[in-house]
Amino acid sequence: MTKIFYRLVFLFLLSLLTAQFFSMPGGAQEPTGPQPKLYLKSLKILGNSKISNKAIKKQLTESLPSFWDFLPWKKPPVFKKSDLEADVERLKTYYRQQGFYHTVITTEVHESAEHKVDVKIIIAEGPWIVTKSINVYESGTPNTPYLPLLADKWPLKPGDRFNEPDYESLKGLYLNDLFYNGHPRGDVEGRVYLDDKLNTADVILTIDPGPLSFFGPTRVADNPETPVYVIVRHMAYKEGDLFDLRKIYESQKNLYKLDLFSTVAVTPEEVPPEESKIPIIVKVTEAKKRSVTAGLGWGSLDQFRANGSLRLRNLFGGGRLLDFHGQYSKINSAFDVTFTNPQIFATYYDFIISGGLFYRQYPSFYDQTLSMQARLERELPWDIKVYAGYLIQFDKPYNIPGTMEYVFYPQPQDQTFRTSEIFFGFRRDTTDDLAYPAQGSIVLFHYELAPAFLGSGYQYTSGRLEGRRYFDLWKKEVILATRAAVGLMEPIEDTKKIPLFRRYFTGGYNTVRGYRYYILGPTDVAGNPTGGQALLEGNMELRFPIYKDFGGVAFVDAGNVYYKIANLSPANLYYGTGFGVRYKSPVGPVGVDIAFPLRHIHQKQDPFALYFTIGQTF
Repeated sequence: MTKIFYRLVFLFLLSLLTAQFFSMPGGAQEPTGPQPKLYLKSLKILGNSKISNKAIKKQLTESLPSFWDFLPWKKPPVFKKSDLEADVERLKTYYRQQGFYHTVITTEVHESAEHKVDVKIIIAEGPWIVTKSINVYESGTPNTPYLPLLADKWPLKPGDRFNEPDYESLKGLYLNDLFYNGHPRGDVEGRVYLDDKLNTADVILTIDPGPLSFFGPTRVADNPETPVYVIVRHMAYKEGDLFDLRKIYESQKNLYKLDLFSTVAVTPEEVPPEESKIPIIVKVTEAKKRSVTAGLGWGSLDQFRANGSLRLRNLFGGGRLLDFHGQYSKINSAFDVTFTNPQIFATYYDFIISGGLFYRQYPSFYDQTLSMQARLERELPWDIKVYAGYLIQFDKPYNIPGTMEYVFYPQPQDQTFRTSEIFFGFRRDTTDDLAYPAQGSIVLFHYELAPAFLGSGYQYTSGRLEGRRYFDLWKKEVILATRAAVGLMEPIEDTKKIPLFRRYFTGGYNTVRGYRYYILGPTDVAGNPTGGQALLEGNMELRFPIYKDFGGVAFVDAGNVYYKIANLSPANLYYGTGFGVRYKSPVGPVGVDIAFPLRHIHQKQDPFALYFTIGQTF
């Protein structure tokens, strides 16, 4: 027994010494020093067919090689095996969300002597889950007859590949429809029965509409400086209207458009289930009293340009605005002041008075203008704004070629022309975004009348109608933008000819690209544009993505100016076409266009025109 005990003690001590030896420096162990960094030279995705490489790469968290890695000062991204393993698990989850429950993903990693790694992600997608059936039931007594009409809008339909994003969109379709039709307390419950052997899915939605609800009274919290009536009158609903969540968003949008608030929250209040009227609470944060903006730029037409503005908010209270604006360029300079009194005398009308000094360079002459106008505006339902007002303006054209004198009335040189007119018009804007519209339309109409009894030095009447339409061709990334405009003017009473500066001109950026600025239409014997009394323009522009914030455009423009209304004819249009690049900046798209004229004019024809731009063409 004693011998056995000593043998056990000896074996225990021997094992301790052996373990200590292998843990000592210089013993047989794995190296513990810092390992050299590995860099990802290339990553290839193989075997996928239904899910694109772009969609797969969006799921990867590790940095990927880029085109610029060949530059000597730019290193390829660091490679970590643990990151690759985590991305593979993420891809498996993503494939399940897309309806692939049998996907197998493997990787191959090849390391070079320079510590650079080539990675292959090999995907065997396998069969996908097919949506076998979709059944929608309404709990309780059906009281929403519009719900069956949504079947045509299903993002997921029987026979489609089942995927979680479309399934969630299907539930959201019904939930939003409840919120838009007086059921803000409705609910949608969904269940999916998957058979991963037959690779089918049966979808069941149960709709609980909840009680029918209406808008209650609106309360403005925290006593803002802006009058409560200004805020309440910009609500897109009235008390007693059927509850519609879209009206909440529209109301917030209306308040932001006033530029009086830095934050706006329009929120339904909690009420008992038996209460059919839902009160609304509005919370706003006043914007800064003053804001200054300034900018510098350069354009192919106006060359160096500068602009600046100062806005004073809530001037004398009441949400009033006072704006000072100045700009300078080779062809267009101005300084103007605008005062805006919203909801004047607590009515529904905004009062705007503005005036300023303006300079404009036309192809053949120059014009200086002193102008002042006052107008009333009112917001109407259906996204319509109407306005009416009075304008008095003094124009002094100069540097007029002798060959153009015949187009003036009465005398061109050293003559100041007085315009005294009334005007009215409307604007309807249903676009989804001010700077980057992807869908919706804009309709503009403006009418002017300058009769002798108002003291106008010359008499005329004019009207202009313009329409713009935006078509979302693919995920708000590929957009077809279209525009058409027609303008007509006619001298009246004792006036025989409308002065040159008042006439229509076209050509150049924003009108018909490919031609020089304002060059199209009638000319004098020396080839100088004289403008006309009728205008016709049309544009079509395809906008598409290129890379990240860079996009491209391809366009066709058409237009012309006609000396008399009787001469107006679509058969006599000038056409230009071209393409360009846009960068999506915080202030709007910035880009460059190259355009080519498709029809020659009498003047020396440029083979192409180059434009540097800020903002959308239309």
